[in-house]
Amino acid sequence: MKIDRPDSTKVSENPSKQISEIEESPVDFLHTGSCLLNLAASGKGRNGGWARGRIINLVGDGSSGKTMMALELCAYALHHGKEIESAVFPAVKKVKIVYDNAEGVMDFPIEKMYGKEFKKSITWENSCTVQEWGRKFGREIDSHKQGEMLIYVIDSLDSLTSQEGLDRFDKAVKNDKEEDGTYGVEKAKFLSQSFFANICSKMQGKDITLVIISQIRQKIGVTFGEKYGRTGGKALDFYTHQVCWLAEIEKLKKTFRGEERVYGIRILAKMKRNKVAKPFREAELIVLFDYGVDDISSSLAYLYGPKVKLLSWDGQDYNRADLIAFIENNQLQDELARRVEEAWNEVEEAIKTDRRKRYE
Repeated sequence: MKIDRPDSTKVSENPSKQISEIEESPVDFLHTGSCLLNLAASGKGRNGGWARGRIINLVGDGSSGKTMMALELCAYALHHGKEIESAVFPAVKKVKIVYDNAEGVMDFPIEKMYGKEFKKSITWENSCTVQEWGRKFGREIDSHKQGEMLIYVIDSLDSLTSQEGLDRFDKAVKNDKEEDGTYGVEKAKFLSQSFFANICSKMQGKDITLVIISQIRQKIGVTFGEKYGRTGGKALDFYTHQVCWLAEIEKLKKTFRGEERVYGIRILAKMKRNKVAKPFREAELIVLFDYGVDDISSSLAYLYGPKVKLLSWDGQDYNRADLIAFIENNQLQDELARRVEEAWNEVEEAIKTDRRKRYE
């Protein structure tokens, strides 16, 4: 069933009024798990995040938090999707999470981190080729019903081969001969000429968010420009709405009985592409093993700095652990988010272009 939504391209029959009648399309957002990343991704804190009903690309090296960020989105959608008031989509009656774990590995204690309901509610897939994944996602789009919110994650695009490559591999194994052909070209061709060209129009107006996880690859022989990229060709740059690159800044360590162990990481999230907010915004996040994104710690690090030991809250000094406990015990997360938004917006206000409009 087609969902009515504002038509941003509708124009008047009178040519002189065409430009004035084009309106901006409203955008809904899904919480990233971090107020800071919400601001970087959408310009909004508590009510911002990943663009709902769009294509999101999470890019990074190993252990940079890509899978964790996808799980945070899925968990938020499952636990809070029915509560979201939307200017675009109808009220959510059902939330469906499809996690296409092409890599075949999921080491996170999902039930402990996100609850029993989350673990049992996910539909797990394990695609082998880009064509197989394309067909699965296409069927999800075709069977989508009004009042349903679908989050589909492919983890990762790099783990998928092409059907041609799979056939060559099977033939080489059978005949004990070397393979020929180029995997990357075949994948890029399918993505640009078939997959994205079709699914973007099929997704239009439907409450379907596609999250594509990509591994970074070093570009061989590059002497000018960026030295790292990802597989998928130009299609990922053209069709995605938000592209977030993740990188580990440092490992967080604690020492007990003389033994030092890593308990989490601090990561940098860079919005390298953004069609729904200002691009090139960054956020530093703290991720704890067996817990997930630590929004409170990340927010405090932004407001006070990651290494400051005494933090002042309403005239009272706390060490970092005590302030975190105080905020949690007194349910002050919204107040903390408000202060983060205020500090973020002060910076945005200070750097904005203050010029007279050229057109009215």
